Amino acid sequence: AAGVFAAQEVQGIGVAAAGLVDPLTGLILEVNDVPALHGYPVTERLGALTGAGVHLEHRARLQVLGDRWFGAGRGRRTFASVSTGEVLGVGVLYDGEVMAPPGGRSGAHMTVSASGERCTCGNRGCWKTLATTGWLRSRARAAGLGEAMSLAELVRGGDALAGRVVEEYAHNLALGLVNVQQLFAPGLFILHGEAREGGERFRTVVEERLRDAVAFAGAEQPRVLVGTAAVDDVALLGGAGLVLSHL
Repeated sequence: AAGVFAAQEVQGIGVAAAGLVDPLTGLILEVNDVPALHGYPVTERLGALTGAGVHLEHRARLQVLGDRWFGAGRGRRTFASVSTGEVLGVGVLYDGEVMAPPGGRSGAHMTVSASGERCTCGNRGCWKTLATTGWLRSRARAAGLGEAMSLAELVRGGDALAGRVVEEYAHNLALGLVNVQQLFAPGLFILHGEAREGGERFRTVVEERLRDAVAFAGAEQPRVLVGTAAVDDVALLGGAGLVLSHL
């Protein structure tokens, strides 16, 4: 990081982090998959290395900022930005403000199946256990479709069995999004990451599932868009937006 910024006039640095973070103290409090980062003072360390002001936020919340200022969320006061693939999470902009309660996470560990598989967090049936790349590969392997299959490969395969796995994956992703829509009614969901590989049918299945579950009279019909930018780029743009908001 010091090398990257050495020749630049840095106005500030925005950090997108996984797990549970404390933006006020600049600490990464907990990352289930990376125990070495528990309690890590990332803003203090980066500030010492670069001499710049450093601001920390959860990746999903920075992603929604990226979409708000630079993507498909421009001009909206309420919408949700969704990471799909190896990383799963939702950031929500509500009435012009990013929802960022202390202790809040990205939704990956909301319970969607009380008797489901054990998650890396220790609980059972987390959304993460059903709607990430790991589940997709395991499901494809169990169906005899091959090892380490990607969503793009399953879609390109075109056979009925692969199609059923892809549709099940879309329904699993929609499970968590339905809960978000029920609670906050963002109306617009912008999918990033692996969802780009699913094509129009994948997007349609998620949208139809959302509309079937939350068909309230007078409310905005949920819409699903698939972002074209790489998900890391959207989070990085959100980091820039975070710095600009502090300036």
